[in-house]
Amino acid sequence: IILSIETAIEGGSISIIEGKDEIDFWIGNKEGLKAEGFLLEVSKILDKNPIAKHAVALHMVKFPAIGRRQAYEDVRLAVKLFNTLHTFDYDFWQTWLINDIIKNIEDCRKDGSPAALKIVEMAHANLIKALGEKPKDIEDPKRLEKNAFYILIQNNKTEVKIDVDNLHKLPEATLRELNKVLFVGNDITEADAIEIMGT
Repeated sequence: IILSIETAIEGGSISIIEGKDEIDFWIGNKEGLKAEGFLLEVSKILDKNPIAKHAVALHMVKFPAIGRRQAYEDVRLAVKLFNTLHTFDYDFWQTWLINDIIKNIEDCRKDGSPAALKIVEMAHANLIKALGEKPKDIEDPKRLEKNAFYILIQNNKTEVKIDVDNLHKLPEATLRELNKVLFVGNDITEADAIEIMGT
């Protein structure tokens, strides 16, 4: 024995089937609320109120006989079946549109007729509109800062900062001594440090 329930016809129907024979059936009346009517109403509510909690509250006001759990189920099903404004995926459709325009351009170029070339010209104009303007990159604020690099020289707890940008302005003798200290490893004497600080 098979119990068959149909909701697609007006009011719904129930049939009891044994083998290939229908033993009994029942057809609902038009006045009964159909699931499709519920879901269509919920979809209309969702178009104006996309937040599920608000849509459930409005759905329960419109149909007071249903419970909160059933109202949430109706909202969930309406989103799946009647996805209109509340689930519109702009990025998907923009990508689809751009790919469709590109495919049309390729097909018309293969054709090569004057009418096809006119269509290519119009498709290029549509492609420019679909792409829009290139979004501006977000500028990194740290990249705009001026970075100053110093060579720190320390001698007997005396620290001297030498700006790398101004390093070429030092006298040749000082540069030779600095080079000797940095790359050979000899210590700077107190007199050398005072001379470097003085320049």
